[in-house]
Amino acid sequence: MDEYLEVRNGMARFPEAEARLFRVKICMDCNARNALRATRCRKCGSKDLRMKSSHRGK
Repeated sequence: MDEYLEVRNGMARFPEAEARLFRVKICMDCNARNALRATRCRKCGSKDLRMKSSHRGK
């Protein structure tokens, strides 16, 4: 198996893909995805940003 591929619960996990999905900030006002370095929302201009949760549900 590839050294980067991790299989958990029958699903393959790729660190590069997870980084692309979870290393973003989410606007609390309009739910837009923003760059990690953003200080304001790209869509509505709000400063109310949070890191995207990396919790994976079922």
